[in-house]
Order: sequence, then structure tokens, then C-alpha cells
Amino acid sequence: MDRPLVVSEDPELVDEIVRLAAANGVEVHLATDAEAARSRWSLAPLILVGVDLAARVAGMRPERRRDVVLVGRHVANADWQRAVTLGAEHVACLPDAERWLIDRLADSGEGPPTNGTVVSVMSTGGGAGASTFASAAAALAAEDQRVLLVDLDPSAGGIDVLLGQESTPATRWEELAATRGRLSATTLRQALPEWAGVSVLSWGRMGAGRIEPDALSSVLDAGERGFDLVILDVARWLDAATELALARSHRTALVTAATVRGVAATARLTEGLADRSASLGLVVRRHPGGVSPDSVSASLDAPVLGDLPHVPSLARRCESGEGPGLRGGYARAVRRTLPWIAGVR
Repeated sequence: MDRPLVVSEDPELVDEIVRLAAANGVEVHLATDAEAARSRWSLAPLILVGVDLAARVAGMRPERRRDVVLVGRHVANADWQRAVTLGAEHVACLPDAERWLIDRLADSGEGPPTNGTVVSVMSTGGGAGASTFASAAAALAAEDQRVLLVDLDPSAGGIDVLLGQESTPATRWEELAATRGRLSATTLRQALPEWAGVSVLSWGRMGAGRIEPDALSSVLDAGERGFDLVILDVARWLDAATELALARSHRTALVTAATVRGVAATARLTEGLADRSASLGLVVRRHPGGVSPDSVSASLDAPVLGDLPHVPSLARRCESGEGPGLRGGYARAVRRTLPWIAGVR
């Protein structure tokens, strides 16, 4: 992978940038004159041009591109004008912009976007088991993919409670609810608790307010850059966050109980989601004395991805914070849905 390019002959500025890069485990290429920068100009994921060489680089008339930043310890009005000439996206004056530059260097170290798959999981009624299914699917997919599990239902008690992670000191939605703009995928991954190899963004037991679309968009952008699969455990109501989640999702899995009421609720929900989801699939949770998965499929205009067995001990596991088991009949049933959800064979 190509490294960020630093264009400067100011030893103090170079030392400062190298220090910030090293804090993120990022190595840089150094060009101490404008001509030396030419060969890497189009290849580097990020270009940091020191104010000391800005005029010479601008005079070289390099091709216009994204991810160019002008950096200096002292920035004058003329430097802002050169930033425009260079097409720089930002002017970073150190040390004030140190935090911003650290995050920007971390982004460059992530490499190219993975174009991760985004999948929404939605319950069609209380107790259908959508959070349990989403957690199990995330953990099984994480055997060979980088997976982010996002809890988008602030009223559900927190998916990290189900997974026994509520006491783990880590970032949750309460800290990200006001996020705007670019969020580093590396920073996000490092800040979140992990369960069974899955990075988990949850509300915690108490929940909080609501998720602003801007904050969700930032998280989804970072998720698609830094993870192979992003599973969203969405709320059943169509608020702004749910609408955005469905719009950004490549697929939506509806988890329904195999009961008459469950099928009726699912029929109503699929009508409202038909124009909001790129692709809909059903996951049917068997219920003692309920209807068969074939009957569910015949009643609804969506494919049945699989049916989940009724496992009495599963509710006890989740209630005690153990999360769903990743072996046994339930896990095997979830694994059969992964080709549709995540492309895992």
C-alpha cells in the first residue's frame, strides 16, 4: 500500500508530522523538494505539503486531486492563497490542528475503502429475536470478515447488555450522537468494545435520545471504509435514522415469529418497506404451535432465507448476558442465511 507523502524541507515540521504519523502506526514518504514529489503525487493516499515548499509545488502545476493538505507551524494569508492553487482540502496549522491531522493520517493508513456491505436487520414484532439473530450472524461472519454491529434502537435496552458488554469501558452512541463529518474507521474500531471478533456500537442499558442522521451517516461511511460487513439492528419505527439505515443498506432481513400475528405484522411491514429497501428477505423464528415456514413464505411477498429453531435456553443465555451460542442448531440455522446476508460461503 502506498504511504502518505510529506513534501517539506523544514526539519522541525517534518519531525512533527513523522511523530504524529508514528502515533497511528503510519509510515510516510518524504520529498524534500517539489520535483521529488512529482512521481508520487498521484499515488499517495494523502499529501501533506509544508508551507515552506508550497510556492514551488504550486509552480510545478501538479494535477488536481483530493486528499491534499497544506501544513505549517505558522500560516500566513499567502499560504491560504497557495492552498487554493494546490487544490488543498484543508490548511492545518500546528499545533492547533494536531488532533485533526492525527485522525487524517489514521484515515490514510486504512488503505482504500473496502466498500463494505451494509445489511439492516429488523424485527416485525416484539420478541421476534432480531437482535439475537443480528448478533449471531455478525459473530459467524466475523470468522473471516471484519464486522461492525450497530444498535439503532435506543429503546431496546442496548445490544451490549445482551452480549454481556455493558460494563466494558468503551465508546457508545452517547459519545457519537453529535458526530458530524468524517469519522476515522481505525479510530472507531479502536474505540468500540468487541464481542466474538465483532466491533459493537450500542446504546448501553439506559439508551439515549435519538440518532441524528448526520451522526449515523458518519458512522456508516466509516463502517463501509473499514469493515467488510456492517449489520444494523434497526428499530421497527420509520424515523429519520431508520429511513437512512434502510436507504444505505444493500439488503434488509426481517425477523418474524412463525405465528399468525407475526405473519400479519410482517405483511404490513413489508408493504411499507418495499420502496425503501434494495432487497428484502425473511428470517422465520419457529414458535411452538405456530405456522410452518412454508406457510409464512406463501403468505408474504419475500423469500424466506431460513428458519430458526425454537431453543428455550437461548432466551436465558441472552438474558444473562452470554449472547447467542455460536454452536448448535440455532447457529447452524443462522449460518445458512449468511450467503444472502454477507456473501459468506
